Amino acid sequence: MTHSSKTARFTRRRALASAWGLLSVHALAAAGCAAPRSPTSPRSSTPSTSAPQDATRAFLDAVRRGDAPRVGDALARDRGLARARDDEGLSAFVIAQLHDRGEVAAQLREAGLELDIVEAALAGDWERFDALAVADPDALTRAHPIGGTPLYAAALVGSVELWRLRSRGCRPDAAPRGGTGYTPARGAMDSPRASWAGIALADLCGNGGDINAAQRGGSSVLHGAVQRRDAALVRLAIRKGADVTARDVGGRTAEQLADSLGWREGQLLLAAHTSLPRDNRSSRAALDASGRPIAPVDLSDVPQALQSAVTSSCHRDLGTVRELIAGDARLVFSRSTDDELPIEACAHTGARPIIRFLLEHGAPLSLPTAVSLGDVAAIKAWLARDPSLIHERGAHDFPVMWYTALGGGSVAVAEQLAAHGASVDQESRGTTTLHWCARRGDRELAAWLLERGADVEAVGYSWRREGQTPLQVATELGDAAFARLLKDAGARR
Repeated sequence: MTHSSKTARFTRRRALASAWGLLSVHALAAAGCAAPRSPTSPRSSTPSTSAPQDATRAFLDAVRRGDAPRVGDALARDRGLARARDDEGLSAFVIAQLHDRGEVAAQLREAGLELDIVEAALAGDWERFDALAVADPDALTRAHPIGGTPLYAAALVGSVELWRLRSRGCRPDAAPRGGTGYTPARGAMDSPRASWAGIALADLCGNGGDINAAQRGGSSVLHGAVQRRDAALVRLAIRKGADVTARDVGGRTAEQLADSLGWREGQLLLAAHTSLPRDNRSSRAALDASGRPIAPVDLSDVPQALQSAVTSSCHRDLGTVRELIAGDARLVFSRSTDDELPIEACAHTGARPIIRFLLEHGAPLSLPTAVSLGDVAAIKAWLARDPSLIHERGAHDFPVMWYTALGGGSVAVAEQLAAHGASVDQESRGTTTLHWCARRGDRELAAWLLERGADVEAVGYSWRREGQTPLQVATELGDAAFARLLKDAGARR
């Protein structure tokens, strides 16, 4: 064996050892789920502790309302109430999280509650989550009383860390036996808050989830968006490719459902669905930097852990990327558990040396990558070839205009995109390019965006589920100069 082969194999072993893909991923349970239910609807409460039933019911009602003093008094009398569950198995902690009762959730933990795997996901306690996942890998794909897997649960509460659950082995389209029969994306349509539903839908369907995955009763994600009468969610589902002709068990399309609900706005929106933008990812893996078509590469023998490690390294670590690719050139075409290509990883971090290295090894030069690289010629060529690529999305649902900021800031490139119809307010999860400028302190690009009417009060949910305006981002980072720029443009919050 040559020294280079030994080095490559060592590097691959190191990548495998550090990758979360080593957690066991088991086959999903067969379909045949219980009737769908909403995890946030009121339930009667039965004691799973020694407390009398009436006391348990009153306690869970207080949890639901966020009545911290009453919860605290009850726990002082009986700490066992921290383990109380309702008649469908939802714990007090899950109920608190679903109703956004953070103070109450903290009280329950202080009372000595040991979190189960779904509770750990809801709490963002990843150390506890990992310990439970290692001890019981099947818990990653098994239905919990909340209605589905831990990923389903996290989607319900608008977690901005769903990637962690996918990397540990939760499948984006799982609908295991014993749950609602809905995938995480469809389950998110029943989220307590519309903003949480939007966070989850953009994340899940921007990272490998299937917007048209089969659901119990044929109630698609689009049907779910209509059911809650939310035009923004309907637009998002259509943008992600929702099948507007799909019918539920009652034979109704989403438009017909809107009509039966008397939701005129939704009915008109769906009737005009052909005028709504849809994502176009056709440049994603089409051509290399020389314009040659890229042939499919078979990676079926490459462990998912290694593919994820390659993509992870491509965000910023050129040295490790070189070693991994030297061991197996096919790894240029790896895909992470977020359905991210290596070239897409460095494109959204603006790591141009890694972008160039991968392009030299045959990686695709998509429109988002060209924008990040500042390659005006490639941008013009792609948009001349297909003007609808202005609706291209990179990894994680990132719109093309974002890459003007992610690539280091380029007014000239932004002007090219705007000239081809890109809105300065292209968004994902409400986050716009102006948010990214605030995050990166790019006042030149921000000034250009503001001159062209960028929404200075846009609320983005990429980093906090509570949402942030560009001014809030700049203020949190202590960038007084950027904050002043925004205030001079009319920002008030």
